[in-house]
Amino acid sequence: MNASAIGDSIQWPNSTAGLIEYLSAQPLYPLCREQILNACQLIDRCHLRLHQAGIDDVLTSMCIKVTQHEETISENAMSAPPEYLARAVRQYGRCDLVTDDQAYAVYIMACAVKALEVLNDWMRDVERCALPKGISMSDLSRDVYCEYIESQVNEADRIDALELYVIYLEPITALPALRRDELRPLALSAIREATRRKAGIISGKDRVDEVSERDVALVEKARALKLEGMSRRYVTTEVHRWFKQQVAKPRKLRPEWIAFETDKALSRKRVDEILKQHNV
Repeated sequence: MNASAIGDSIQWPNSTAGLIEYLSAQPLYPLCREQILNACQLIDRCHLRLHQAGIDDVLTSMCIKVTQHEETISENAMSAPPEYLARAVRQYGRCDLVTDDQAYAVYIMACAVKALEVLNDWMRDVERCALPKGISMSDLSRDVYCEYIESQVNEADRIDALELYVIYLEPITALPALRRDELRPLALSAIREATRRKAGIISGKDRVDEVSERDVALVEKARALKLEGMSRRYVTTEVHRWFKQQVAKPRKLRPEWIAFETDKALSRKRVDEILKQHNV
């Protein structure tokens, strides 16, 4: 399977050896090494199942398409009969050749890749914003550079990245079609490790678990839509669309609850998670 671009960062892996090599070269890799390796293990196990099926000639295109539509598939599969998942993978992947087990592997791989993208984006964002203008990595030794980048980590943002990583892996453990899949325990283990890592960040810092101003705004918008008579099934989509509009405004015209450094909206899945956390 040749590497093909997914999004703006992660490359679709032939195996994860090259992917790990790329990610491990980033200064913040040690802070999320276990999470990256766990996601890569899922990808490798999925790739092994698919390679044995002998469908390498259509696999790259199929996997990319399913990854692009992963959120839609997972949202619909949560309330659909178990047979929906494999059918949706074939539909969005535009390939009727795969068995149910192979379709599950494509979907699980898509979830793992999306989880990796979260960590990769977080590492790159921290590094991009950390150095003062006019200073490059070449001006510093590797050790000094890595130490400096790590000192600029915002722990709340790091926790958000770990939470979103877990959110992308959770469908592997929650969807009825995957309850007996041999890869489900690996996803469960990855989620437990990420959750423990998050708790380790929080402990000892007396961090108060408060709802951010951003979350308050999203929840209030959702409740207002429900009061206007909108069905709950459409509320998340409307709130997500509204949030994207607010983020897209010039900084001077944005609501005060949008952090100055915000340059892109949350995913629809993350918005839905916030609303569910507050029983909306």
